[in-house]
Amino acid sequence: MFRAKTVFVLGAGSSYEVGMPIGSTLLEQIVQLTHLSFEFNRLKSGDYTILESLKILMDEGHSVEKLNEHISAGWQLTASAQQAISIDNVIDALEDEKIELLGKMGIVRAILKAESDSNYFKTEPGQPLQLEKFKGTWYDTLTKLIVENVRKSEIESIFDNLEIINFNYDRCIEHYLSYSISKYYGTTIETSRSILSRLKMHRPYGTVGRLPWQDSDAPSTNFGECSPEHLAKAAQQVRTFTEQIEDGATISAIKRTMISADRIVFLGFAFHRQNVDLLSIALPNHTEILATAYQISKSDQSVIERELSSSFEQQPSIPDGRIELSNLTCHQLFLDYWRTLTSEKGEHQPLYMGGHQPEIPDVSKYFPSRSLQAEK
Repeated sequence: MFRAKTVFVLGAGSSYEVGMPIGSTLLEQIVQLTHLSFEFNRLKSGDYTILESLKILMDEGHSVEKLNEHISAGWQLTASAQQAISIDNVIDALEDEKIELLGKMGIVRAILKAESDSNYFKTEPGQPLQLEKFKGTWYDTLTKLIVENVRKSEIESIFDNLEIINFNYDRCIEHYLSYSISKYYGTTIETSRSILSRLKMHRPYGTVGRLPWQDSDAPSTNFGECSPEHLAKAAQQVRTFTEQIEDGATISAIKRTMISADRIVFLGFAFHRQNVDLLSIALPNHTEILATAYQISKSDQSVIERELSSSFEQQPSIPDGRIELSNLTCHQLFLDYWRTLTSEKGEHQPLYMGGHQPEIPDVSKYFPSRSLQAEK
């Protein structure tokens, strides 16, 4: 179990280990889904669910004028994607509401399809996950870590020292944990899901939909399932990383989570500057930061370390090595840093100077254009 207050910050690489697409692969899939074309009045290319979802949103009756405009926008998305880094960059660069809608539909459809197609999550109808498939992923190691020294009578406290900031759209971690906890402790799936509801999960960019057993205002759908009706709703609720997040309550909750952490662990995170800025806040000097930097060059690692130090205002007083980037996958980091992740505050690095806990800063200063009280 976690003995220090721990925050996981999940990027796309953390979901890649369990079969989710990232980067150029995701963009290619979105292009295939959103490039709608017809032959003899039949859909020749593109995704039928996206087409039907567009019809729902356009609500034109017998007219197809707005529908055709969005189909043409999909063709422009295809053309732009040939030279793009990601779907987020395409949406941001073209400044077209129709392309934005098509792009977000593509994101939701691609992620839900990946949930369904992932070999890790494939099961027979009505059957639980085959947890042995997750051997060699950080999901499997996470279960071992969180259940260590936690008895069944203490199960409700299993997530007391863990919070997650999840930049991904998928629901893989919640879906997996509900089954892994149930199997380990021999509880019903309903019991494990009730326990899992105690885990604080912050999603700055939204999700492709809440799972039916989750308590949220977001539209719900089963893992890996996507109807035209759900797609129409979910596509309007996700954000891309190039969009400015204006939800003051969400930003406030994320920053308070960062401030309260003894240990922050970045998993599969690409350190896009917009995302680092979203997390940016002055951290107490005792806060430790670990991060995967898989296949990132030493030069770029140095830049990332400097930018993190600046964003968290730790450079002047932080001891060397408090921010630690490692050229490891998420699974490898869990194996190599097991004792670090399960240590108490201050066991990995020297404690902050002085004999008392530094006062937690007032996060309201990070919102110069609005008061936090007004957001409630």
